[in-house]
Amino acid sequence: MTSVLVVDSDEDALKAAGEMLDHAGISTALASTGLHALSLIRRLPVDVVVVDLRLPDFAGIEMLRALREERPGVPVVVTGVSSPAAAIEAGRFGAAEYLDKPLDPTRLVEAVLSHVPFVNHVRSADPTQSGWTHPQVLHAIRAIDERYGDTELNVRSLAREFGMSTEHLCRVLKRQTGVTFVDLLRRTRIDAARRLLMTTTLSMKEIAARVGFSSASRFAHDFRKVCGVAPSVYRLEALRGNVDPVDPHQYSTSNIK
Repeated sequence: MTSVLVVDSDEDALKAAGEMLDHAGISTALASTGLHALSLIRRLPVDVVVVDLRLPDFAGIEMLRALREERPGVPVVVTGVSSPAAAIEAGRFGAAEYLDKPLDPTRLVEAVLSHVPFVNHVRSADPTQSGWTHPQVLHAIRAIDERYGDTELNVRSLAREFGMSTEHLCRVLKRQTGVTFVDLLRRTRIDAARRLLMTTTLSMKEIAARVGFSSASRFAHDFRKVCGVAPSVYRLEALRGNVDPVDPHQYSTSNIK
């Protein structure tokens, strides 16, 4: 499940943001000070931080710097009163996005999900919890999650199944997930391949076939595009203990010696 740390000194705003995210099926941790936030991010798995620019113990930009030093790979969504200058400054210091307050629930959830690791987004697509999501988007994500091993799976065939145009399905997928159908399918296949690389001795050709790639060369090309390294290098790093067996997305190319 996606996990978000929300930081805001306004208790009402903090509670409201937490409730918005909880309603969408997103796990939240809440902090009302910068020090508390840094303490939590050191101890908890966090996919995204949502932080207000005005904190009692940290100026907004100082907080961004501190978060980047603690967890450089975690996206930070900044919130604050409508201010183009503040948004530009936050962007200069590494903020992934700037949201005006008061927060709009749909906008907040979409902003968070657009910056989480893709696999978390797919796994958290529970229609009983994510009522904000377009029904066809949920169906498409589930189809990808369940049928990624089918080399014939494509957006055109799914659109026909749903009784809608290919263009419309592409549009709603992009709007709600932030990425294209091709990216959704590719990343799901790569995630499955990562698990096989870590837990089996299957050849690259066998793994490529199992996760839906038409050839080993296509698999190697897409794996490198997503992970930054060849599948064989990823497997070697897993054997060396540089890949978290529970969460393969904890791997980083900076681990390579």
